[in-house]
This record gives sequence, structure tokens and C-alpha cells, in this order.
Amino acid sequence: MTDFKQRLLDVFTKYVQIESGSDENSPSDPSTAAQMDLARVLKDDLQKLGLKDINLSEFAYLTATLPSNIDYKVPTIGFLAHMDTYPGGTIGRKVKPVLHKNYQGGDIVVSKEHNVVISPKTSPALNKCLGHDIVTASGDTLLGADDKAGITIIMVMLEYLIANPQIKHGDIRIAFTPDEEIARGTKHFDVKAFGADFAYTLDGECGDGIVAENFNAASVSIKVKGVQAHPGNAKDIMQNPVRIIADICSSWPENKLPETTCGRDGFICFTNCSADFEKGVLNAMVRDFDENKLDEHIKLLEQIVKEKQLKYPGSKIEMEVKQSYRNMKPIIDKHPNILKLAKDAFAECGLNPEGQPIRGGTDGATLSYMGLPTPNIDAGYGTPHGPFEWTSLDMMDKIVKALAKIAQNNAKK
Repeated sequence: MTDFKQRLLDVFTKYVQIESGSDENSPSDPSTAAQMDLARVLKDDLQKLGLKDINLSEFAYLTATLPSNIDYKVPTIGFLAHMDTYPGGTIGRKVKPVLHKNYQGGDIVVSKEHNVVISPKTSPALNKCLGHDIVTASGDTLLGADDKAGITIIMVMLEYLIANPQIKHGDIRIAFTPDEEIARGTKHFDVKAFGADFAYTLDGECGDGIVAENFNAASVSIKVKGVQAHPGNAKDIMQNPVRIIADICSSWPENKLPETTCGRDGFICFTNCSADFEKGVLNAMVRDFDENKLDEHIKLLEQIVKEKQLKYPGSKIEMEVKQSYRNMKPIIDKHPNILKLAKDAFAECGLNPEGQPIRGGTDGATLSYMGLPTPNIDAGYGTPHGPFEWTSLDMMDKIVKALAKIAQNNAKK
């Protein structure tokens, strides 16, 4: 079968060199103009491939159709990937991909200057990639494989199907979306207009297989208004918001933090805070696979806040909770055929079909609750969101073939 690695490298290199980071502090949709720049390039590439129904919305949602080449009706499949990269300031700018051919194990020295070394100890998925061609950035930026590896896989899969009309398939819908990294990726997504019966997001880490379970998620904001006093005369008067916030953080159990949990354990992660003598704000994310346990985390934090309110009676401490997204598993469990279709195709292409629950979120989770069942698929990358990010061209090659196999098997009578 055709080896797509060189084509994947060429397409991937083109896309990662286009800056497209999102911005959680921006009120606009999309959050950055750079994402629209990438969307326009992708639209042009889809037009050159001859896809139909190409539409780029004002919110940078790009959709298109590869029409069926059969004369009978089968379910319409959707494949999705997100265009934005992690919003880490300059970390996504001026990306320079570097190819490391025929990886033979051990450390990959990305940059001595920046002390960036990718190790299988901290990125164990590398152990699945012996003999693979690995792509990294140059050491001072992220790579952008999350999720431009997913975009690249979809584009090369389309090229493959178009060049091989003997591979029969039904209608295939494509969507490239903005702002996934800041949890706004489905904000303006029109499920009805998209018109797929089910879909897959291409946004999983290398070797993750097919994943149909993710964290439930909530966000917490704790606002503190303290009692001001001159530090020189503060005894029995001052109630310092800086100290109150530190007290709240230090009271949270050590065994319920992201750095002390793994597997199916949930956590609260304190994400940022600001405070002075007058007031302060502490923000946190809450994560767990079990909704009841998510609620337990929230109730425990509420109890800590109540205790601090008693400890600092002159202050005002308020806690606000917002639900972010939910575990897709209850929805996907109602559609076992979607998982079987993908897992069978992965197994046929020599890929691991069994995925581990995602310790994070995915647009597919929200889409599933919006009426479009959408498990997540391996996109061949590892250690995302920083200079230690990498992707395997060999893994991406197999996934291209697996997507084509999904489409082909879906078209069988």
C-alpha cells in the first residue's frame, strides 16, 4: 500500500508554519485573526481537491463534503480537527519542524541551546515508535501537532480517496474548527447544517486508539474582599486577600491535584490568581470522569471556603461554579456501532484500537451532547502544548489508511 510519509511531512510542514494560536482573553470569535488565516489556506486546499459544499463561516468554521461514489445510501461520516494551537504567547510562532529519521529509542535531543530533550521516560508513547520518523519543533516553540497532525491526516486521507475511486465510500463531511484549546470550539458549530450521522475528532495522542470517554469538567472562581489596614498597625485588623487565597490553596488535599493523580483519579487544579491588600481572585479547574465525584470535589472546596470565611470573619469570600463539558461516554454507549466501525478499521491497519479515557476534554464530548456522537481518534502526536511536542509520520500514515478503511467499511452493504 502507498506510503504517505513524505506527503504527510510536506502538508504538515506547510500548516504548522502558519501561526494559529487561540487567545482565551479575547472576546472575539474566532479568538484570533490568525485562525482565519489558516482557515483560508485550508479552504483553498479543499477547493483544489475538488470538494463540494465548501463553506467558511464568519466564525472560522470550515466545512466541506467529499461526495459519495456509490449509488445507495449509507450513513454520512464526519471527520473533524481543530485549527488553533495552545495559547502560549509566542510559543506557537515561527515554528520550524525538524525531522528525526528512524528513531531507535532513547532521548531525542531537540535543542542543546534551549535544553529541550524528549525522553520516553516523560513521553512513554515514544516506546511505540521504534523505527519511526519523528518530527519535532526546533526547541523554542511548540510544534502545533495538536491539532495540525489531525488536519494533515484528514487532508491526505481526502487526497488518497480522490486518487483511488475504486475505494467505495458514502458522503464524508469535513470540519476544521477554531478555539478548541480555550473550550470554545463548538460555540458556533451548527450540527444540523453539518449533516453527519456521526463523526470522529482527530485529536488523540500517539497510540491512544479510539477514545469514547473524557473528563467531566467545571470551572471555579473564588473572589475575596479583605480588610485593609496599614501593615505597621495591622494587628487584629488586617485580613489580607493574598494570605487568604494562599490559605485556601494550601488547604486543598495534596492527593487531589493534577501533579499527584493519574488514571481515573480526578483533581482540582488552581490555574491562576491575583490579589492585593484589598481584593483577590483565585481560579481553578475541576475534573473527574464520574459526575458524582466531580460534585464531591466542588463540595469539598466549598467547605474549605466556608471554613476560611469563619477564620476571616471581616472578609467576604464568594465561590462561583460553572459547568464546562461532560463525559461523552453515556452518549457514545448508545451507539456501539460507531466505536466498532473505528476499532475494526484500526485493527485492520495495525493500530491499537483500544483507547484510554482522556484526562482532558474534546470537542467531540460537547458535540455528542449536541446530537452528533463523536468519539476521538489518535492523531499520532505526543507531549503537546510545549517545546517537547512531537509526532510520528509512521503513525500518521497508518491513521490515514484507517480513516479510509472506516469510510470503506461504512459503505459495505
